[in-house]
Amino acid sequence: MCRPCAECAEGTAECSGVVDPSERCEGDAECPGPPDPRCGAGRCVEGKCELEIKPGRLGSQLRGDCKQDECTEEGIVVSVPAYDVFNDGNQCTQDLCDYDRPINALLDGVICPISGSGRCHEGRCVECLHDDPTLHCAAGLACDGVFCVPPHCVNMVFDPGRGETAQDCGGDCAPCRNGDPCNAGADCQSGVCAMAHCKAPTCSDGVKNGDETGVDCSGRCPRRCPDGGGCESGEDCASGVCWAGACEPASCKDGVENGGELGVDCGGEGCDAACSG
Repeated sequence: MCRPCAECAEGTAECSGVVDPSERCEGDAECPGPPDPRCGAGRCVEGKCELEIKPGRLGSQLRGDCKQDECTEEGIVVSVPAYDVFNDGNQCTQDLCDYDRPINALLDGVICPISGSGRCHEGRCVECLHDDPTLHCAAGLACDGVFCVPPHCVNMVFDPGRGETAQDCGGDCAPCRNGDPCNAGADCQSGVCAMAHCKAPTCSDGVKNGDETGVDCSGRCPRRCPDGGGCESGEDCASGVCWAGACEPASCKDGVENGGELGVDCGGEGCDAACSG
């Protein structure tokens, strides 16, 4: 309530009848917060609104983006460069940050660092290279493309008695192409043997093949991979989160709008943080 003008100075809020909302409140909901609600909130303390800002690193971060989201003293979120490399789960790449941009540089020509055998070639670990005499197969084996195989697998003859299902492929040899005869999925490049012949990859064959990153998901397939499925980036996953080659479950701290969220790590039934705007 305003006091009589005789009891206060002329021109004050009490005399004009205008009450500054920052001077009076009954609950936190009446008090304005910072520009970005992730940086704090408005509080009603003893009937007066106070602005509470917590500067520094946010709990919600997009892992592997070579950046870190922080709150400023003014309650605004900014991204700053950070050495936060993306683990793509591939032993034949080197995970790095180029200032504020993640890169996964190919390690061509080096011994596979995890297995300790074979060599990295075009981003994958191979047994041998047909045109590289420095990467040999073990004694008694021959190199067919990138596979170490028995000598009969490169003699340009169909040897069914030695397990081949087509000329120089299938069995202990390199897998066969689509349309070639087969006995099992392992005989085929696609991993699919049906009606005794290798079949082209589809998005419903129950096998990870073609450009899929998981079984019948991502790549050309419309379905994104579920939690635990294979991935190369967040775009391959239903959750939008990929780490070390596998899709991870949605959370309220992953820097991605997923699950039942109404924004990035905010709103919905699962996240406590309120969304801005």
